[in-house]
Amino acid sequence: MVTVALAGAASGFGLTMLRTFVHLNSTATNPHKLVLLSRSEKPELAALGVDVRPVDYANHSQLVEALKDVHTLLSVIGGSLEAMRDAQIALIDAAKEVGIKRFAPSEYACISNDNIDLYRPKAEVWEATKKAASETRMEITSFQCGIFMSAFATGTTKPITEVGQREGAKTGEEEALAGLRPWNFVVNMRGGTADLPADGMTPIVFTEIRDIATFAYHALSLDAWPEVMGMRGDVKSYREMLSIIERVQGRKFLVKENSVDEMKAQAAGNPSMSFYNQVRCALTEGWGVVPDTLNKAFPDLHPMTCEEFVEKWWSGVEIGEASWSEDQTFM
Repeated sequence: MVTVALAGAASGFGLTMLRTFVHLNSTATNPHKLVLLSRSEKPELAALGVDVRPVDYANHSQLVEALKDVHTLLSVIGGSLEAMRDAQIALIDAAKEVGIKRFAPSEYACISNDNIDLYRPKAEVWEATKKAASETRMEITSFQCGIFMSAFATGTTKPITEVGQREGAKTGEEEALAGLRPWNFVVNMRGGTADLPADGMTPIVFTEIRDIATFAYHALSLDAWPEVMGMRGDVKSYREMLSIIERVQGRKFLVKENSVDEMKAQAAGNPSMSFYNQVRCALTEGWGVVPDTLNKAFPDLHPMTCEEFVEKWWSGVEIGEASWSEDQTFM
């Protein structure tokens, strides 16, 4: 049992992680003490047994006080790029002063932050994290999970399950997205279209968000943290995903292949689409194949497969013919 603080876990992906930790704690022999660093009071989370500590990330002494008894600090801070960077740099400075034993910044993506403009703040935070580790005895890790499988739930009309009821979701889509906003990335599940990187044959790791949280929770019990801890829900190419989706939805998708040169030109010509196209280019180069560190460490964990996810959230859903609609939201 350790005292673990989560920063940025009051909403979105982070809130799903915190709620998963609370649920896993409820059946654990030696539950962890859960602390939430939040910009405001969260009585609904305090009611779950979470120690909510309001903090101002610009107030160093307040951060130091909030972290004094914390062993492990996990950041899932999101928001604007500058705010994400500045808040995490502030966390690192406070963690060094307090003597935090373990720290994981808000990574939760693929094998690097290189060549993705939107991830430059992540890269800066990771460099600061490594510097802090070299100056102290702090163990650090980059949690890598590939692409969020949960995005494939965008547009589902399936009802909530007991998990969604437990977490207070209002719809099945909200439950399945697990803190993500509705987002068509490469595949538009309702529109029936796929905007593939190259031929769509490159393997990619897809991991469901609650499985990401479960792997991170179990990592708290490891004797030592390596600098990278990858996790894999499933490994599929987009072409393989389309085969699963088409079978479950009972229709053929409209498919467009995009060469690397085409995607680079799209990124340069439309800044609002830079992230989307830079990621697609990176995926063709194997960026989405993260290590299976935590799968090997915890072989009894059985994360959801892509087929299980698509079956759960799309089987029996009435859906129209595939169409290249305006509602693509590829970004």
